[in-house]
Formats: sequence, C-alpha cells, structure tokens
Amino acid sequence: MARSTIGRMAWQCMRGARMMSTSPKAPKSAGGCPSTITLGLRGMSMYNGDIKCILRFAGVIKLKPEMYHQYTRLHDHTWDEVMKRMYDSNMRNFVVYYHKETSLMFHHWEYVGTDLKSDMDKVAGDPIVRKWWTYCEPCQEPFKWDGPPPSKGGDGGPGGEWWASMEEVNHCGAWPIAYSSEYPDPDFVPKNPEGKISTSTDTEGLEHN
Repeated sequence: MARSTIGRMAWQCMRGARMMSTSPKAPKSAGGCPSTITLGLRGMSMYNGDIKCILRFAGVIKLKPEMYHQYTRLHDHTWDEVMKRMYDSNMRNFVVYYHKETSLMFHHWEYVGTDLKSDMDKVAGDPIVRKWWTYCEPCQEPFKWDGPPPSKGGDGGPGGEWWASMEEVNHCGAWPIAYSSEYPDPDFVPKNPEGKISTSTDTEGLEHN
C-alpha cells in the first residue's frame, strides 16, 4: 500500500470518495467484471463465485502551503498502525499528489473487499487512525465544510465533504489484477525538506486538533 493520508482517510477521504466503473466495452460476467479477465487472477476478492472488480475512489482538497513541512513529515512514512488498518480494511494503492502552484492535493485508492461500509467503519473507528486525522486536518482546507472536523465527529453539514468527490472522465483499462502485500512503498522518495518523519508515539512539534 502506498503511503498517503488520508488524509484519511478518507477515511476522511471516504466522505469525498467516488466509485469508478469498469470499461463498458467489455462483456460483463455475473460478478461485474469483464468476462475476459475472470481466469487466473490473483489477490482479488470473490463475489457470487466470480472475481469482483476493484472499486476506484478519488478526492481533492487544498493543502495549506505553510503546513507542507508537517504534511510531508506525516506522510513520508505514514504511521504503521494506520497503514495496517487500511490494508486490513482492503484499501490498496493509496496515493496522494500535490500541485504546488494551486495548493491542490489529489488522492486515489482502490478497494478490493466485499463489504465497503463495514471496512470503512473499522477505519473510522480506529483510535490510532482518528489520532492521525487530528494531525492531518490542520494541514488541509476542504472546499465545503461546516462545523468540527472528522476527528471530532463532524459531518461537514449539508453537502459537506472533507475530500471533495471527483468525477472519472476517462479510464484506459489495464486495471490491476494483483497487489503487493508490502507497505510502505520501498521506492517512494521522501519529500520532507528536513528529512523528518513521525510515528504514533513521536509527534513532537506537530500541530493537532
């Protein structure tokens, strides 16, 4: 699983997540996946005796420029407990991108389980994940949110989304059919200017809610 937020996650991220569909051109099997790829797949969930396609989610939020150091310190090595919870809740390939000129962050992740609500409830109810949120939230600026942040039980009010949902306008196919069980990504290049990271027990100097 790639290191990222959550931003939880949407976790927070789930509030703004958007399910993506598979290619409409391929014939569908009973399980919802193109029938041409139902044989020989590894690491995918089973559904009604067939292979269940991954679900794709994406969201966008602003990063407060002055909080770049904290955000990268949090995400250069996402807390081990957070990564394990995400993995155990069938979240895969979670990645966050940052566009400096606009201060926009985009996240994308994939779900390989069979009970999305149950898995996301486990993420949202995890005490270490919720602690993680309290450090991520001061770095982020949602487009529409009223009231307390997700870590404090807020729901954003009518139409509120911490990570705003995004519409998929293209998918070129060739979706993943297997995932590594390794995390974090050993090829990720750390971004914190001071080379610092954090852990669930080492958050000295970090702002939090």
